Amino acid sequence: MDWIPAKLRTIRQEFKMTQLELAQASGLSQRDISQLENGRKEGLPKEFIQFLHSRGVDLNWLFTDPEQGVADLVGFSGAPRKYLAEENQPQPALVQEDRPSGYGARKQAVAPIPAAAGAATLSMVSSEAQSHYPARYLDPAFYRSLPVFTLALPEVQQGVFRCFQLASAEMLPAFAPQDWVIARADNLAAPLENGAVYVVVTNAQVLVRRVFAHPEQRGKLVLKADAAGSADAVVPLADVVELWSVRGRLSFQVPTSGVAEQKTTSLEANLQDLLARVQRLEAGK
Repeated sequence: MDWIPAKLRTIRQEFKMTQLELAQASGLSQRDISQLENGRKEGLPKEFIQFLHSRGVDLNWLFTDPEQGVADLVGFSGAPRKYLAEENQPQPALVQEDRPSGYGARKQAVAPIPAAAGAATLSMVSSEAQSHYPARYLDPAFYRSLPVFTLALPEVQQGVFRCFQLASAEMLPAFAPQDWVIARADNLAAPLENGAVYVVVTNAQVLVRRVFAHPEQRGKLVLKADAAGSADAVVPLADVVELWSVRGRLSFQVPTSGVAEQKTTSLEANLQDLLARVQRLEAGK
């Protein structure tokens, strides 16, 4: 993890803080910050990782070897900065890697292809990975085990984005099972958009739901599914560790237009038949 000290200095400079100011804000000592930035202290304290995460630092970028290329970090302003390891280095568009748990070298199973400059790298949290996500969302090894998706679109340039896969049919018809939602990390202290779709990460689970502020109980959220018959859930805001606002989706389920056309044709035929019967009845009078 030789790249971590340099990235920590970059983060502090982005925050426009001295070592003392960063120490006071994060709960560490100035000596700790100095040793971390100079590589004399092994490992990052969990509370420091949580502090960085709460300030909008993309942990996937922090724990990724810079030889892998470009990733995003969001500072106080909310505007992303790009960190380039080498000029004109090709980036992976979709990479699934065999990665050891730790900071060792990584072997790519899929060859990278060049990506556009300024592309955002999104970690992809599958339905299987979500069972571990609440307990390991601050674990560097967990982030390194996730596949990544590079997307060169302006819609994912402002903020930290991540993909989450839906495992159930509870958000039909808007989202089908196995669809992926593209979501942006939101500040838990920011006002909610009532009725918007969020990825809600609690201490125990990951849910994709429409979120509403509880009308009667302050500090609680009501989570609603779109599918008929699905029960609402009430979650204390104190139990929410991450909140991601859904901005888009990826789907590999292509609708079959022919089925809809057949149904429309059948309906029109039935209406024509009914109209003809009514006309015959009127003529018989």
